[in-house]
Amino acid sequence: MMLKSPIEYIKELLHELMNDIANAAFSWLKIYLFAPTDLSKYTYVSEAYDIIFMISVTLGGVFFTFNMFKLIIEKVGGYSQRGVQTIIVRTFLGGVLAVLAPFILQEVLLPFNNAIVQIFLDKGVTIDAFSKFVGVPGTVSTAILFSGLAMAIIFLLLAIQYIIRTVELLIILIMSPLAAWSIVNEDMNIWSVWWRETIATIFTQSLQMMTLWLALNTIGDAADLKDFIIGFGFMFFCLTGPSFLRKFLYSTGAGQKAVGVLGGAGKSVLVRYVTTKLVK
Repeated sequence: MMLKSPIEYIKELLHELMNDIANAAFSWLKIYLFAPTDLSKYTYVSEAYDIIFMISVTLGGVFFTFNMFKLIIEKVGGYSQRGVQTIIVRTFLGGVLAVLAPFILQEVLLPFNNAIVQIFLDKGVTIDAFSKFVGVPGTVSTAILFSGLAMAIIFLLLAIQYIIRTVELLIILIMSPLAAWSIVNEDMNIWSVWWRETIATIFTQSLQMMTLWLALNTIGDAADLKDFIIGFGFMFFCLTGPSFLRKFLYSTGAGQKAVGVLGGAGKSVLVRYVTTKLVK
């Protein structure tokens, strides 16, 4: 029986570890990333949403009462900056958005994201294709094995990230009525934050699927060390994709304009309408 050298033992260990990590990562990715996002299969979420919706309606009344009381104090003090019609319009808009927000999330934004994801899935972004990145034989150099192990770990981190993304989407859906009713307030308005987080969380999948497709076509079979180095660049961007998208939405006017369409512009129209009715 021929004894193996320490290097051969290390290579076998690295190869087994790489395959185990990759298998776990790929099984999770198949569920959470390489498939259109579907929130309807989480049955208890609808029950939680119903509870939060009822609470949000109560809070909507509390917000209205608080802001009316605040307005009275401001008028007595002579420093009021908004009128009764503004509070009424905001309350009405909060109720409308509380009903529309889940619809917008599930029936508009998610289908749009899923359509983009399906395009890249049809182009060949699959688990089998990505298994080539870490499916290197155990006889290759130690450097490539280390690279394959690192790539498998990145895939595992990406899979964990997508499990967290699914939970974030469910929480965003459940909390949407509260975010909508908060628009009644000036200081406690979290609607714009909810909207940006919704956009960033949903379309993270589209961005990362596009990046993975680019990685797949650029790296090919990943037969050389330099191929893995290029792959690392794409994969690291995949991991940082969510933060990149959030920075874009928060630092540019893109997110603010989108919020303005649903918030500011709508409020302006409603204020003019209500004011006209009150005058008449």
